[in-house]
Amino acid sequence: MKFLRTSIRVKLTVGTMVPLVAAIAVCWVIGSSIIITRFLSEAQQTVETNLSSANEMFVGELARLSDVIRLAGLSPELSAALRDDKNLPAALPLRSILRNDRLSFLTLVDRYGFVRYRAANPGSTGDSLKAEKIIADASKGIVCSGISLLRSEEAFRENPQLPPLMNIPIKPTPLARIYTKQIENRGLFLVCAAPVMAADGTVAGVVYGGLLLNGENRLVDRITRVIFQPRESAGQPVGSATIFLDDVRIATSVMNERGERAIGTMMSTEVYNAISRGEKWNGKAFVLDKWNFTAYEPLRDYRGAVVGALYVGMPEQPYAELRSQINTIFSGVLIFVTLFGVPLSAWLGSSMARPIKALEEGARRIAAGEKQSDITVDSRDEIASLASEFNVMNRRLKEREHEILALNHTLEAKVTERTTQLEEKNEQLLLAQKELAQAERLAAIGLLASGVAHEINNPLAIIRGNVELLEMNNSAGDHGPEELDTIMRQVARIERIVKNLRAFSRSGSKTLSRFSLGEVLEDILDQVGHQVSLDPYSVTRDYRGKEIIIEADEDQLRQVFTNLIVNGLQAMEGGGALFVDIGADPEGGLCRVAVADTGPGIGEEEVEKLFTPFYTTKSQGTGLGLAVSYGIVRDHGGEIEVLSEPGQGTIFCVILPLRQAPEKQEAV
Repeated sequence: MKFLRTSIRVKLTVGTMVPLVAAIAVCWVIGSSIIITRFLSEAQQTVETNLSSANEMFVGELARLSDVIRLAGLSPELSAALRDDKNLPAALPLRSILRNDRLSFLTLVDRYGFVRYRAANPGSTGDSLKAEKIIADASKGIVCSGISLLRSEEAFRENPQLPPLMNIPIKPTPLARIYTKQIENRGLFLVCAAPVMAADGTVAGVVYGGLLLNGENRLVDRITRVIFQPRESAGQPVGSATIFLDDVRIATSVMNERGERAIGTMMSTEVYNAISRGEKWNGKAFVLDKWNFTAYEPLRDYRGAVVGALYVGMPEQPYAELRSQINTIFSGVLIFVTLFGVPLSAWLGSSMARPIKALEEGARRIAAGEKQSDITVDSRDEIASLASEFNVMNRRLKEREHEILALNHTLEAKVTERTTQLEEKNEQLLLAQKELAQAERLAAIGLLASGVAHEINNPLAIIRGNVELLEMNNSAGDHGPEELDTIMRQVARIERIVKNLRAFSRSGSKTLSRFSLGEVLEDILDQVGHQVSLDPYSVTRDYRGKEIIIEADEDQLRQVFTNLIVNGLQAMEGGGALFVDIGADPEGGLCRVAVADTGPGIGEEEVEKLFTPFYTTKSQGTGLGLAVSYGIVRDHGGEIEVLSEPGQGTIFCVILPLRQAPEKQEAV
C-alpha cells in the first residue's frame, strides 16, 4: 500500500507549528499542574491549621465547663448539704448554676458515690455513680473533665428533658456506610466532675455536670466564625465545622441544598474507617454532596475510646473554578498562536518548495529514460548544491551504464563456475563422512576387544598367584581351601567382566545383596597386592570403624572400587600415599566412597574425558576401566565425582544410594 504524498510546504508548516504548539501545550500542562498543586497544597495546609484552632476552641469550651463545675464545688453550702440531709435544700444554688450557665445537668454525689441531689431532676436520687471513672477520679480530690457518651435512659435520670433533644434522625448520605439505626438516641456530652471539700480538708463528695453537644450549634458556629472569615461579597463562610457522634453529624455548620443544617447526615466511609481506628484524616473527602479539603480529629471519651470526631473543611469548588480559568487562558494563547503561525509557516514553506519542485521534475524525467539537460536552480543554498550534485550523478550514471552490462556477464560466469565447484566439494564431504564413520566403527571394535583382554588379565594374575601358592602348599602336603575359594571368586569375576560391558549400555542386570562397604574395601586392598606391589605406597584405611551396609551388586561395585584403587596406585609412580574412606547420610539415603592419591593430578581437559569409552592416558591401557565403572555406578542410581588439579593429587568420590529402587532389584 502506497502512502499519500505530502508536499514539502505542508511538512514545513507542520514542522514549524507542531513544536510550537507542543511547547505551549507542555507549558500549559506543567504550569497548570504546578499552580493548581500549589494552591491545593496551601488549601489543605490551611484546613489542617484550622483544625488545630478548632480543637483549641473545643478544649476551651471544656475548660469553661470545668471552671463552672470547679467553682460550684467550692460552695460551702454543698459541703453542708452532704454533711446533713436536713440541709439538702441548701444545694438549691445548683439549679441557679444549671440555668445561668446553660448546663444540661448538674448532680451532687456523696463520697460513697450515691446521688444526693440532681439540679435538673430533683426527684431522682439514691442511685450510685461510683462505677463512673470520672466520679471516682474526682473523689480523689482532683478536677476531671472530658467527653462522655450517655444512653437515653442515663440522660433521662440526669434531666428528663434531654432524651428528646438527643434524638437525631439519620439521613441517607452519599458514600457513607450503612447505619443500623434510623434514629441516633445517644448523647455526646462535655462533662466535668469536681470534688466538694469538707471543712476538715477531706473530700465530702463530688459535683458532676455536663453540656449536651447534640444539636448544640453555638460551638461549631463560633468555630466557623473565628477561623473562616466570611466573604465580603456573598457574606457566606468559606468553610464549615462539625462535631460527629461516631460518623453522624450532631452539630454542624454544613448546609444542605435547602440551606438547612445537615444534622443527621454522615461522614464518608473512607474517613470513618480511619477515625474509628483513632487516626487523624487530612485530605480531600466527600462531605454531604461535594468534595472538600478536610481535616478530621478523633474525639475520645474520658476512658479513651473513640466516640466521634471534630471536623473543619473548605469546599473544593473555588479551586476548580480557578483551574477552569487557567485552562481558558492557556487555550486562548494556543488558539492565537495557531491562527497567526499557520499562515506564516505556509508562506515560508511555499517559497522553499518551488526550487525543490523543479529538482523533482528533472529527476522524474531522468528516471523515465528521457534525455535531460542539467537542472538549473536559481538559489544560493543547499538546494542549489543538491541540483549541482544531481547533474554530476546523471553524467556518471551514463558512463557506468556500459560498464555494468559488461560486469554482469562476467559475474554470471563466475557464479556458474563457483556453483559447480561447491557441488563437487559437497559430494566429497559426504564421502569423507561415510569413510570416517566406517573407520570409527572399526576402531571401536578393535579397542573393545583390547579392553576385554585388559580386564581379563587382572583376575587371571590373581588366579596365577593362587595357583602358585597351591603348588607350594602341595609340596608341603597341605591343601588350603581358602586359596581354592579365591580362585573360584576370580573365575566368577572373569565371567562378570563381559556382563559389566553390557551394564555400561544399561542392558545388564544386577544381582542385589546387602553387604558391608568396609569389608569389601578391606578385601580389595588385601588382594590388590597381587596386581600392584604395595611396598612403595602408604595406604590409609580411614573406613575402619565405620559400619555402612549397602544394598547393591557386590561384584560390580567390587570391580568399580578395584579400578579406582589400582588406578590411584598406578598414578603414583615411584610411591606415594593412598587414602580410602567411606561416609553415609542416612536421612538422604546416600553413602560415599572416596579414593584419594598424591599423584601428579589430572588437567581440566582430561577430567572431562575420563569416563569416555576407550579414552586413556596409559601407554598399555584401553580406556574401558573408568567407563565401565561409570556405567555400573549410574546403573545403581549413583554418580562419580572427580576433584583434581595438576600437582595436587586426585580424589575420586563414588556416591551411591543405600538401597536400590524396588523396580531395579533382583533378589538373590
